[in-house]
Formats: sequence, C-alpha cells, structure tokens
Amino acid sequence: MSSTQVSLRSRPEWRWGIATGFIGALAGAAVGVKGVFSSGSSTAAIGLLFVPVDAAIAAAVAALWGAALAHAVLRLRGAQSGQPALLAAAIAVAVALPAWLGYETWRGLALERAVREVGAMDAHRLDEAFERSAFNRDAIFLGAIAQSPAAGAMLLDRIAGLPDPALFEPMGSFWNVMGENRKGIAVMRLVARHRNASGATLGKLAAHPQAEKLLYEILSNPNARPAVLERYYDSTNYIVEWGLALNPRIPRYVMERLSKSANLFTRINLTYNRSTPADILQRLANDPDTTLASSAHVALKRLNVTR
Repeated sequence: MSSTQVSLRSRPEWRWGIATGFIGALAGAAVGVKGVFSSGSSTAAIGLLFVPVDAAIAAAVAALWGAALAHAVLRLRGAQSGQPALLAAAIAVAVALPAWLGYETWRGLALERAVREVGAMDAHRLDEAFERSAFNRDAIFLGAIAQSPAAGAMLLDRIAGLPDPALFEPMGSFWNVMGENRKGIAVMRLVARHRNASGATLGKLAAHPQAEKLLYEILSNPNARPAVLERYYDSTNYIVEWGLALNPRIPRYVMERLSKSANLFTRINLTYNRSTPADILQRLANDPDTTLASSAHVALKRLNVTR
C-alpha cells in the first residue's frame, strides 16, 4: 500500500465517508425493496435484482456527501487548511444533498395531498385542476385524473392530446400516489380504458405513433368507433384479440373467429362479453379447459337471467 493511500485513509473525511456510505447503502436498499413490494406488477420481483445496484449508487453518493461535510466542518473549525476552492466545493456538496432530499420530500408529500384531493373532485373541479394545479403536467397527477369516474369526455380528450411521450410509459413512485393503479399503468392507457372516453378520443389515440401500447384498452372500450375496430378484425395478435373479445360492439363473425382462437385468454374474454351469443357460449362451455368451461357456464346463467 502506498504512502498516499495510507495518508488518505488516515484523514477524518475517509472515516466520515465510510460511515455515511454505509448508511446510504442501507437507505438505498430499503427504498429499492419498498418500491418492489409496493408495486402490483407481476414482474415487480425482478426489481429485487437491482436492489444491490440501488444500494451501491446510494452508498457512493452518501460517502461523497459525508466526506465533503467532514472537510467543510473541519475547515470551518480551523482544524485543517487547504485551498479556498476545495472548501467552496465541499460546502456546495454538503448543502446540495440535504437540499435535494428536502425538496423531494416536500414535493412528494404535496403530490400525495394533491392526488387525494383529486379523488373527491367532481367534473368541474377536475377541469380546474387540469388547468391550474402545480402538478397539472405531472404523469402521476394526470393518472389520478384519468382514474376518476367523474372525468368528462372533453377533459380526457385534452389529456389524450398532450405531447409528452412519458404519458405512454408505465409509471411508479416511492410516494403513496398510485391509488388503485398499483401496476403503474400509463396515463394514456388509463384514458383509453375510461368509460367516458369518446370515440373521437379513442380514434386520436389509435392514430398515435405509440398506439400499439394502448390497443388492448382502445379495442375493448365500447365507445371505440367501428372504423377503428374494423382495422383489427382479422388480426391474430393476442393483445388485439383480448381487446376485441371484450368489446360488445364487434360483429358476430368476429366473435366466431375469436371463439376458435388458439389463445385461451381470448376465448375466456368472450365469456365476459355480455354480447356474446348463447350458441358461442355453449360451445365454449364444452371446452376441455375447465377454467374456460366454468366461465362460459357462468355467462350462460347470466344470459338466462338478463334475456
């Protein structure tokens, strides 16, 4: 070991950095684990593989902060000497991390409060929140609006017209802001599945370059216009089939094709569709798959009651 390394390790900054780095590693790991277990995604457990990476990054940042804080404290006490520029840099680093953590904490708590308020809003107040809230372009906040049953067709259309590509991506947060959307479904998917989304809005989303990410929601929404649905009647893409099978407006011949699909979940979805004819349900009730057969029997009983 060189004399330089011995000299470095003997400095107080080294000891402070090791201590804060260890604390940072624990905090980073805890945050990573919390994120995994607070997610409702079926693939969330994969995130456990990245917990060591989160811990390592947090450790490095915390160690740098601890060393900078130690240097600033010792210099200001007169226990050490050195260049003014190094002191200025140490103070900047020592202040930056607490300031960032403080800001993120304040913002996270404010976002939690704003999302809770959205849940109690009527259509008019939702419109106002979209216009005036400090979070009105935040994906989490927009997702809360798009989950509200009170969101009107015009408001949903305005959200659908926002140009931010992040609104097509899954979302998540350390804070308690996801509501019922524990799987972090993207904002535009929430819009596309909303019962108040108009045919025009769904058509706008279907024409978007990232429309493939929304096909299940668009095609399963009964408000989708025939011109949108018809493009996919012959598709064998499983996502397309799943969506079409749930839509009560698809014609019988499409239901016939879907009832013979090789995809089990396509056939199961037909049993959830209240427009599926009795003869198709009867055929599905005789399927070798017991889950499908049972679901078809339930649908037949429902049919007898409602018709």
